[in-house]
Amino acid sequence: MINIADLELSQKSEPMNHVHSLMFEREAGTEGENKSINYLQKVLTQENIENEIETFKWSKTITILVKVISIFLISSSVLFEALVFLNLNWLMILIDLILIVTVIIVLRDLFDVTSGLLIGRRKKSKNLIAKIPAKKKTPKRPLIIFSAHYDSKSENYSYNLKKYFFLIEGTLIFPFISSTLILSVWDVLINFSVLNGNAFYYTLFDKITDFSYVSFGFLTISIFILVLNGDPSKSLGSIDNASGVSILIELAILLNKNPLEQIDILFLWCGAEEWGLWGSRKFCVKHFNDLNQEYNLDESYNINIDMVGTDIGLIDKTGIVKKNNYNKNIVNVLEATANNLKIPLRKFDATIEPRSDHTSFRSFVKKTQKTMEVCCLLSNKDTPFIHTSRDTPNKCIPKNLKGCVDICYNAIKSIDLSIESIK
Repeated sequence: MINIADLELSQKSEPMNHVHSLMFEREAGTEGENKSINYLQKVLTQENIENEIETFKWSKTITILVKVISIFLISSSVLFEALVFLNLNWLMILIDLILIVTVIIVLRDLFDVTSGLLIGRRKKSKNLIAKIPAKKKTPKRPLIIFSAHYDSKSENYSYNLKKYFFLIEGTLIFPFISSTLILSVWDVLINFSVLNGNAFYYTLFDKITDFSYVSFGFLTISIFILVLNGDPSKSLGSIDNASGVSILIELAILLNKNPLEQIDILFLWCGAEEWGLWGSRKFCVKHFNDLNQEYNLDESYNINIDMVGTDIGLIDKTGIVKKNNYNKNIVNVLEATANNLKIPLRKFDATIEPRSDHTSFRSFVKKTQKTMEVCCLLSNKDTPFIHTSRDTPNKCIPKNLKGCVDICYNAIKSIDLSIESIK
């Protein structure tokens, strides 16, 4: 257990003020996004914190591809039997192959964010970067990167409803593609007299036809559920993620007045996170190699803050079968700090890790074979509110915002002190 000094903050921290100041739509690529980053830059400049803005291009790649998958899956579940009877099996094979390629691209983009495939209309967003150098400029010193996305997103459907729809779609797509592809290829071979139709073939045809009807039924019902539960109201994005943005502002103010001895601190306010982690992706593409040259990334950390609302959550282990712990040290430090300060911090495991900006850093860490740890503070209990009109400032509990600032500040101070004691 790390011995953490009692470094309770004496400065009056007011992250809630920033949450209220950001109480407007901040959709990526809109005037709201520009308004929010102008506010952030103004606050940092007033506090004499050097900062810079970097512009990047992005597109709605994942959204477009998921829509393509949905359209092809629904249409093919209706057309399958007709295509077989009309001897248009080659068209079913083509549809299946398009689906397979699209699914592969989506999965690759989801699990390897080092690639930045742009599909659709290009838009522009911005990252805001501020760096607080350590007092001692030792070569190859560690670096701590705090990240939080400042854009918001409004959707007509709740997060949980969309998750339900994608679960249905994901469950159906793989057995549907494989079965229709096998049967369609078999039927084409029959037409060329390469294979013969037998009892198993006709039984398989009947079963797949029934499955296509069931698939269409489930998808249709799911769409109706989405439509009937639509909410056209706009989200203010207070939990997701004015909370994280505000915490980073307060940390930057604190550390600008009280820099660490041995560790540089970099603050990154990311744009266009809601459309595919574009801000953190573009930052890593542009800067990761340079950071690797300048700093000892094997002893460095990324602390991503994405949603602090009704509690302070911290992702611990992730994985479907085997739970992996990629961030054991930093999680232990944050937990020990919270316990020392008597601030409630809830660790939780996730079967599927929430997709936030820390995954961009993890992908680049893995690509460069570094041991830099990344972690994410996230109140997953608040996901029913996000992207809807229910994501309002009153859901951001002031003591949780202040508590998160205290935990992060004291945690990195303890890491800095441990390095200094070794030297």
